Amino acid sequence: MRIKYQIFLLISGMLVLFWCAVFFHSQIGQAVLYAGERCIRIILPSLYFFSILAAFCVRSGFLEILARPFGKNADLWLIVFFSQIGGYPVGAQLLHNMYQEGRISRKLEQNLLCACIGCGFGFLFATVGDSVRKALLIWLMLSIPNFLLAGFFLHSEKNRNQKTKFPEQRPFSVLLTESVESAAAAMLKICGMILAFGAGMGILQGVFGKLSALPASILEVSNLSDYMKNGGFLPAAAGLLSFGGLCVHCQIVAVCENHLDWKKFLLCRILTAVCSGLLCQFGMKFLFPEQMPVFLTETFVSVHDEPSRIPVCCLLVMSVFVLKKYDFFQKTLTNAKK
Repeated sequence: MRIKYQIFLLISGMLVLFWCAVFFHSQIGQAVLYAGERCIRIILPSLYFFSILAAFCVRSGFLEILARPFGKNADLWLIVFFSQIGGYPVGAQLLHNMYQEGRISRKLEQNLLCACIGCGFGFLFATVGDSVRKALLIWLMLSIPNFLLAGFFLHSEKNRNQKTKFPEQRPFSVLLTESVESAAAAMLKICGMILAFGAGMGILQGVFGKLSALPASILEVSNLSDYMKNGGFLPAAAGLLSFGGLCVHCQIVAVCENHLDWKKFLLCRILTAVCSGLLCQFGMKFLFPEQMPVFLTETFVSVHDEPSRIPVCCLLVMSVFVLKKYDFFQKTLTNAKK
């Protein structure tokens, strides 16, 4: 009986979504286009290249070389650091690569996924703005307490499944190609999820009217640029950056193939969001008091009038690498010969 009820709810929900897709096609189209613009202007420039470097560090064994002088778990601390400065999906990508190679357990991966979720400097500059005093931006980055959370999980981890030998040495060209393919696949998953959330927000706009920037940022954090353009308060932005947004959470699920403890993850992100907001408020009040009145009257988001063609080219190149990874071209030629 319960299974039939679940099937009924699933069918009903799908029918409602199909109806919304037809009835609110204009709002969905505009929302998806705007989400795609954010992918090109914010996501790809801030995350793609760093994601390639991060994947190369794991696949080549360079991460272990850097970490070896610093003792146990130093490689995991480096991953936390990379995720903090690189962007949201970088930590999930690195942790899942280590899990696939057998160097960490699934439980440790699930725990560290709760902490390896930093916004990255590129994303921070693109959303909050590059006209803000640089020291204040650094404080904003430091106000996300992921290192404390990671320290708690690593301290409680007693048995770590870690290989003592380095990964098998392979040619540089092979490692680079695999790293680019991995980063391309991750970026396409991320951009695809952002477009899907854009469609969902288009439906919400059709039902409830235009969403304000704050709830839109909770759903998809790149909307934070609109929130700041409309005079958003920096401590609230810090909390949103620390939380990451539901779209980022789904991106992490896609990158790490559903290796996520949702209850623990959401609890950790809510706690870190509250801490980030309070720490940012403390910094603005006592460390940077001259910035407090400025944020109430001015906007610091830098938006380029002319979109660059470089991110679009990056997206095309990523698509080619992903298709190559899954032997799309070879299968297409084989089917054509048949």
